[in-house]
Order: sequence, then structure tokens, then C-alpha cells
Amino acid sequence: MGIKYKSVVKGLDSFVIKPANLERTAAHKAFVKADALRLTNHFRESIKHYLTSLMMDRNNYRVYMGLGISYKAEKEYDKAIKYLEQAAAMSYFSADIHYELGLCYMLTGRFCEAIRCFHRTISLDRTNINAQVQLGVAHEGIEEFDMAILIYHTIIENNPSYLIAYNHLSALYMNLGDFKAAGNVFSQLLKINPSFNKGYLGLAICFDKMSNKSRALHYYKLFLDKKPHSHHGEKIRKRIDRLTRQKESSGESRAFAIVNN
Repeated sequence: MGIKYKSVVKGLDSFVIKPANLERTAAHKAFVKADALRLTNHFRESIKHYLTSLMMDRNNYRVYMGLGISYKAEKEYDKAIKYLEQAAAMSYFSADIHYELGLCYMLTGRFCEAIRCFHRTISLDRTNINAQVQLGVAHEGIEEFDMAILIYHTIIENNPSYLIAYNHLSALYMNLGDFKAAGNVFSQLLKINPSFNKGYLGLAICFDKMSNKSRALHYYKLFLDKKPHSHHGEKIRKRIDRLTRQKESSGESRAFAIVNN
């Protein structure tokens, strides 16, 4: 007689193997394993499992995202961009995807595209300070220095304890040759975090560049007092000796001129 079913639907369902739980599917298991490997920095190995998952299920945007991040870590930026763009198309409102894609564009010198990604990231997640900093860096990449300075100042105003923004802003000012402005940033940073010893070195270099030998010597010595075993130590000590000789020489010259007058 054969098997009789109460409905056609029930009959068809009996021949379709459906997992009771998505987590038990092979695709999901491969994805979970790939994610675990990526999070422990086993990027090359994670790629294999992401691809395995992708062969069985092309609808999981997190697989594309994981692939992109792993390829980025392996410095295969074209592949990273390919998969992150796919992830962004599938999950347009995921801030993390746009951020990772922006980083890849930055690493390949595609600064305008990076700027768009970071703007998108920030619009979706205004707490992502890293995206804000990278937005400033991207503007530096296309020599929009005023915009970068504005971004860094805004970050500092809203997040006064975020040291990375101070570092980027002071470095930009120094690269532009504005050592007075850079020095002001270092001073502001040290008021907030006096234990940030590199700030003293930054001030020393700024005063040195502005030919203020006394202040430069003061901060070079202060830095060495706090970091006596710094790998910059030998170079700084030589600079201190040279500045001291120059200062003594200029003092002797002034004294000689006064005597002769």
C-alpha cells in the first residue's frame, strides 16, 4: 500500500533532514572554530575553517567579516577588502565591519574610502574612539592637516584621558614644525597624566627645536631621572652634554662681550 500522509507538506517534511538546533550544523561548527582560532591569533588556520563554513552556508555575514579580519592580519589586504565589502553589503548597520574595512583601506593607501568607512562607523557607534582617531589619521593621509587637528582636539575635549589622541596631535604638530603647539599638547597631557614619561621627552625635544637650551636640558634630565634605562638614554645624554657645552660657550661669549664693553 505504501506510506500514507495526512498532508503533502508532512510527507515532504519527512524526507528533509532539519537540524533541531542551528549550532549543530557543520557550517556553524566550522564558523565557531574559525572564530576561536582568530581570537587566539591563529589567523592562517582560521581562514581554512571560515572557507569551509562558507562552502556550506553563504548567508552568514560574520563568516565574511572573520575572513576579512584574518586576511588583514595576514597582510593579504585585497582579499580582506573583498570579504569585508561583502560583509558590509550583507550587514550594513554593523559598525565593526565598516571599521575593519576602513583600516584595510588605510593600509592600502585608499584614504578617501577609509574616511567614508570611519564616518559610517562613527554614525553607527559614537563611542568608537579608535574610529575617530583613524579618521584623523586618514585626513593626514590626504594632507588635510587642519581637519585632522580639529578631529584630535575634539577627541581630547570629549575624552581628556585618552592619551592616543594627544600622541597623534603632538606628532602632527611636530611634523608640521609647530613645536610651540606640540609643546602645549605635551604640557596638557602631563597635567592629566604626570606618569606619562614620554611627555617629558616630547617637551625636551620641542624646547630643543625652539633653541631654548635651559628648558630643553631641564626636561631631558627629568626624563632620564624617570626613565634612567630608556633605550634613548645614550643619545639623550650626548645631547645633554652638547647643549651644556653650547650653553656654557654662549655664557662665556656674553661675559666676554660685557667685559670688553
